[in-house]
Amino acid sequence: MRGKKIGWFVGSLGLLLGAGAAWGNEQTATSSGTEATPAAAKPECRDAGVTVAFKTGSAELDLNARGGLDGVATWMKAKEGRTLHLEGFADTTGDSGANLVLSARRAEAVKTYLIEKGVDSTAVLTVGRGEEIDHLPANGRAVTFLACQPGATVATEEKAETKMDEAEGVAPAPEPSPVVVAPVTVIPAPAPPAPQPHWKSGFGWAFMAGGAYQDFTNDSMRSTTDPGGGWAARFIGGTNSVIGFEAAYIGAANQVQTLNSAFNGSTPLLVANGLEGTARLNIPIRRGASLFEPYGYAGLGYSHYTISNYNQNTNVLSSFTSSDDVMNFPVGGGFAYAYKALIMDARAGWTGTYYQNILPGQDETGTLDHWNVGGQIGFMF
Repeated sequence: MRGKKIGWFVGSLGLLLGAGAAWGNEQTATSSGTEATPAAAKPECRDAGVTVAFKTGSAELDLNARGGLDGVATWMKAKEGRTLHLEGFADTTGDSGANLVLSARRAEAVKTYLIEKGVDSTAVLTVGRGEEIDHLPANGRAVTFLACQPGATVATEEKAETKMDEAEGVAPAPEPSPVVVAPVTVIPAPAPPAPQPHWKSGFGWAFMAGGAYQDFTNDSMRSTTDPGGGWAARFIGGTNSVIGFEAAYIGAANQVQTLNSAFNGSTPLLVANGLEGTARLNIPIRRGASLFEPYGYAGLGYSHYTISNYNQNTNVLSSFTSSDDVMNFPVGGGFAYAYKALIMDARAGWTGTYYQNILPGQDETGTLDHWNVGGQIGFMF
């Protein structure tokens, strides 16, 4: 409450000082014995000495500003015909176009408050000046006031002298042309540019899931397993960038060929589950809301292989171990298409494997090497 009163006092004092000279002219007494008549004069405008400051990026009035504006409103309502010209400003932080809009909003915020306090809306004009801050306090984050009031009443002694000259046959001096005050034109600030959709700008992120068809390239594995299916869930970064990455959960299952599996009542499967991290090289091509993106990838991964129903088929799976931990080296490429937030792709690749012992006696490198083709679908964000 105390801050509001101080602001009210400062606002009133600034306006009274700014308009002091004009107020004195209105009180000029008429000379004795001569009846004064009013004469037209242009409005008298002066810097009111009042400045309302704002926080960075804000057009909100604080407590001190509202208190000062209470005094301005009181001054405006004290005499008919008074007007205010408000100029809003912004600092150089951020985009200049957005700052121009912000400066206009600040001036409008001051006008709105004055109208709420009973000031005639037609008596307050506003304009945004943007980043013109050379002569302003508060680093330009402010609204300044130009206070105007009707021209002072002038005693027309000259007109009385003119009448006397006419009576004596002397040609009267020509009257001065009236002063026309040009109206202030408020240029509306341009609308800020519409923000780009989040899926269309920046680095680009996506989440995708899908499946694949795969088979081993090692002759021993091809002779003991059938082609199988794979699945994956991928988190992708850099869909709008040349360089990107993938983090993925991967899995696959291949049926083991065993003549006695039907007799035992269960079919063994070689199942893999693991994680992969890959780097991507993209060629992002934008056409309106669509993205066309060929890409290649390479990385490292880990997979844990197990054989389901191993215990029931021990007699026919003697050439296999029940489980194995393997390091992967996936490489490949694909083509992605996206429309707005929807994205899908098709890909093909080959995965080299190291440190495997699923087939005892086999070399530790290359036993579980495999190729795959597949696709996936997801969304960008």
